[in-house]
Amino acid sequence: MDIYRFCEPRHPTAIVQYASKFYEDFNKAKLQIPPVAATSSHQSSPSTSATDQHVQRWRPPVRNGYKLNVDAATNIEQKKLGIGAILRDQHGTVLAALSKAVQGSFKSDEMEAKALFHAVNWVSQSQFPLTHIETDASRVSNALNRLNFDLSCFSDLIMDIRCLLSSFPQVLVTHVKRTANQAAHGLAKYALGLDEDFVWIGEIPYPVFSDVVNDSNL
Repeated sequence: MDIYRFCEPRHPTAIVQYASKFYEDFNKAKLQIPPVAATSSHQSSPSTSATDQHVQRWRPPVRNGYKLNVDAATNIEQKKLGIGAILRDQHGTVLAALSKAVQGSFKSDEMEAKALFHAVNWVSQSQFPLTHIETDASRVSNALNRLNFDLSCFSDLIMDIRCLLSSFPQVLVTHVKRTANQAAHGLAKYALGLDEDFVWIGEIPYPVFSDVVNDSNL
């Protein structure tokens, strides 16, 4: 049975330290956001515009939507899989987030599919609302959006995910670039250092604080 660490009451000293660090990181995050150049459209740099067009960033779901971003990371030496998931609403507010470690060695596709399986299972068991899922694993999103089958382990995982998604009949599963999935990626990497599941409810996960703030400022 998984052990979940929720946001337990903190000691006053810990609260002060957390608040100070929170404010410090908030200011750092704001400094990381490039300022808008005060130039006319005729003076804009072509190279900068071309670069911005190729950078995909996280976007909030449509009105009354709830978007789950999922990613996986691995430590080959320790044979450990890190799973990161973060659920946000149309305003970019974090409803919940998960860092989960799983022992075992998996192929790339199986690793990403297993991460999505555990993330959707967590959302389902916690009875969170869900309308959108984003992953930077194109083969996983493609497999979930087509109807053909095979007998591979990867296909078995896809079938298991589809069973879980039957609880969310209107959910949309889409592929995004890594740049639009930074928060989930950070939580997956953080999970590699955990011995038990870590869950955040209604607060920005500290390991990806800057990523979430940057996403909210877009």
